[in-house]
Amino acid sequence: MTFKPSTLKKKSYYDTFSSLFCLGLAALMILLGDNIKKGVISGLSFSFLALIPTLFPFFILSDLWSSYFKIKEDGIVGRVFEKIFGINAIALSSFVSGLICGFPIGVKSASNLYYLKKITKEEFELLSGFVNNPSAAFIISGVGVGIFDDIKLGLLLYVSLILSSVAVGIFFRKRNTEREKSRFLSEQSFNLVDSIKNAGMTSISVASYIVFFSGVMGAMDFFIKNKALLCFISALLEVGSATRLVGDLTDIDMRLRLAITAFALGFSGLSVHLQALSFFPADASIRKYF
Repeated sequence: MTFKPSTLKKKSYYDTFSSLFCLGLAALMILLGDNIKKGVISGLSFSFLALIPTLFPFFILSDLWSSYFKIKEDGIVGRVFEKIFGINAIALSSFVSGLICGFPIGVKSASNLYYLKKITKEEFELLSGFVNNPSAAFIISGVGVGIFDDIKLGLLLYVSLILSSVAVGIFFRKRNTEREKSRFLSEQSFNLVDSIKNAGMTSISVASYIVFFSGVMGAMDFFIKNKALLCFISALLEVGSATRLVGDLTDIDMRLRLAITAFALGFSGLSVHLQALSFFPADASIRKYF
C-alpha cells in the first residue's frame, strides 16, 4: 500500500497535534491538581454515600420487574400505552421505572426487555429516548425541598418532566404498528445471585462517570467565576452539580432559576447519557436516543 505525500503530511500534523494536546492536558492536570482533587472527592462522596445506596436496590428491582412484570393483553392500561407510544405494553415497566427510580434504571430495564426478546430493537430505540429521567425522590425531595425549600416547586418540576417525557414518546412514536401478542406471554426466571453481581458492577460503573465529570467540573471552577455560566455548563455535563449550583443563584429571578433547573433535569447531562449508552445493545442505534 502506498500513501501520497500530502496524506503522510496530514497524518504527521495530526500525530504532532495529538501529542501536544496530551502533553498540554497532562500539564493542566498538574497545575489544577487541587481543584480536580476536590471535584473527585466530591464525586466520590456523592456516589458512595448517596448514589449507590439509592441505585443498588433499584437495579435488582429492575431485573425482577423485567422478568415477572405482566400486563393483561386486552387491559385498558396496556391498550392506552400502546395507543399513545406505539410500543408493546410490556414496556410500561421501563417507563414506570424511569419515572420513579430515575436514571439509568429506565434504559437498563428497557435493555433487559430487549435481551429477553419482549420488545424489538426498534421499540428499544424508541423507548430509550423517553425513559431516562431523574427519579421522583431526586426532583421532589432533593431539588424541590433541598434547593428551593418548597415541595410544591419540586412537584411542579416533576410533573413538567413527566409531561415532557410523554411528549417526546408521542412525537417519536411508531405508526401503523401491529401488536405481537405472543411477546406478552414471555417469562424468564429471576436469578438473585446474578442480579446482585450485575447490580454491583453497574453501580460502580455509574459512580465512575459521576466521579469523572465531578473532576471536570472541579477544573472548570478554576477558570469560570460566573456562577450562572458555570451552572449552564454543568447542566450540559452533570445534572447533580448543576442543581447544586442553582441553589447559589439567589440573586436572579425565581422563574429563571426554575427554568434553568428544568433544563438541567430534562437534559440531565453528558454523564447520564454515557451511563445510558453503556446499557445499549451492540446492534442498537443511539441516533434516536439523542
